[in-house]
Amino acid sequence: MRLQHGVSLLEVLITLLILKLGLLGVLAGQTLALQYIIDATQRTTAVALSAALVQELGAVITDSPDFSLELNADSLAEIPGCSAAVACNDTELRDYQLARWQQLWQLRAETGAPIFSPQFCLQFADNNLQLQASWQQRANANGATTLSCEAGPGRSGLALTARIP
Repeated sequence: MRLQHGVSLLEVLITLLILKLGLLGVLAGQTLALQYIIDATQRTTAVALSAALVQELGAVITDSPDFSLELNADSLAEIPGCSAAVACNDTELRDYQLARWQQLWQLRAETGAPIFSPQFCLQFADNNLQLQASWQQRANANGATTLSCEAGPGRSGLALTARIP
């Protein structure tokens, strides 16, 4: 009897099954890595925009009365009607900064550095400016979560506090 050389059909099928399982594992890892990258991009964008707002508001609210406000994609801040001919008071300047800042993060959402369902809460009291922000995690983009400034199930968040001299 002669020895047969080569690969049997069963060996080929087992090899293909092992290869398929390995490729599925790599694909699942890439999907998870993409979700982490999107969440990290959202966090970086939120931190940069929040730090910019705290810095800008710190320059204009030194003698401002205490205030508290919430901003999200549905509540648009109004730009005050002051101009070069009519000077802005401190409150109007603060409102202008908030409106421009809100336009900036909404523009970022449209141009590729998205913050999904953002919610920002600002509070100024006793010369402390406190900002809390939260946004929808990409992994939970289809899940229904409530809008809140605090992180929770399906939402990431951050909090900044600055002392205004």
